[in-house]
Amino acid sequence: MQLSPVVTLILSIVFGAAAVIGARLWIGSTQNEEAAVETAAPVEVETSEVLVAVRDIPRGVTLSADWFQTETMPVTDIPRGAFSSKADFERTGQGRRTLIEIASGDVLSEKLLLAPGMRASLSAKIEPGMRAYTIRTTDVSGVGGFVLPGDRVDVIFIEQRAIESLAEGGAGQASRAISPTSEVLLQNVEVLAVDLNDDMTGNDPGVFRTATLGVSLEQAQKLSVATELGGLSLALRGSADKAFEQAEAINLKDKPKPRQVAYRPSPPKRLQPKKAQSLDVEVVLGDQETTHTVPKSE
Repeated sequence: MQLSPVVTLILSIVFGAAAVIGARLWIGSTQNEEAAVETAAPVEVETSEVLVAVRDIPRGVTLSADWFQTETMPVTDIPRGAFSSKADFERTGQGRRTLIEIASGDVLSEKLLLAPGMRASLSAKIEPGMRAYTIRTTDVSGVGGFVLPGDRVDVIFIEQRAIESLAEGGAGQASRAISPTSEVLLQNVEVLAVDLNDDMTGNDPGVFRTATLGVSLEQAQKLSVATELGGLSLALRGSADKAFEQAEAINLKDKPKPRQVAYRPSPPKRLQPKKAQSLDVEVVLGDQETTHTVPKSE
C-alpha cells in the first residue's frame, strides 16, 4: 500500500519538528548543568595546627619542646586532646613523661602522656602477647654491667651433662663423665629493666643482680625450667644486629670415641743373667788327690 504525497509530507514535517524540539531541549539541559558546575562554590577543608614529633621518643621519658614542630592538617585527622602549639605544650605538658613510645610523625596528644607527677609502670611497655621475666645475673653473666634497658641480648644456658664413654683399654666398659654444655636458649630478646632501673635514656652502666626480659609465654616457660637445671648468662647484641643464627649445643670435651692405635711398641725383653760355667779339676800329689772347681773359659 502506497501513501499519498500529502500524508508523507505531513509525517516528515512532524518528525522533523520533533527532532528539532528534542535537540533544543538536550542542548538547554547541558548548558544548565555546565552553568551549575561553574557557579558551585569550592568545598573548603578546615585545618588546624598541631604539634608533631620530629624523632622517635621512648616510653617513660620527660618530654622536651625541642622534639616537636608545628604542622597543619585537616581537623578530621587530628586526635582528641592534641596539642596545638609549643605554648600550649608548655602550659600543660611540660615536665610530663610519655606513657607509650611516640614515633616520628605522630601527633602529640594527652593520651600519650602520663598525668603530672606519675611514673610509667613496666606493664605499659610490654607488647601484647609478651611477658616480663626476671633472671638472676652476676657481673660476668651480665656482660660486666654494660647491658642497659632497651638493649637486645641472647640468653645462653649452661648445664653439667653426664656423658657416657668407653674407658681406654677396656673394651665394652662404659664410664660416665661430667662435661659443661652451652646452648643458645633465646635470641634477640629485649631487656626491659636491670634491677629496678627501666629508664631507657640512661647511659651509665653498672653491675646488676637481676635482668628483666621481654619474652613470649613459651619463652618464659623455657627460662623457668633452665633456671632450675643450670645457669643463665647474657650475650649483648649489636644495636643493628637483628639476625637469628642456628646454634647447636656445644661442650668443650667432645663425646669420646674409640681410637685406632696406629703403633704401639712391644715392651723390651728382660735380660736373664747367664749361668756361670765351670770345670772340676783333679790334682794328684803323691798319694793325695784333690778336686778343684775352676771357671770354664769360652
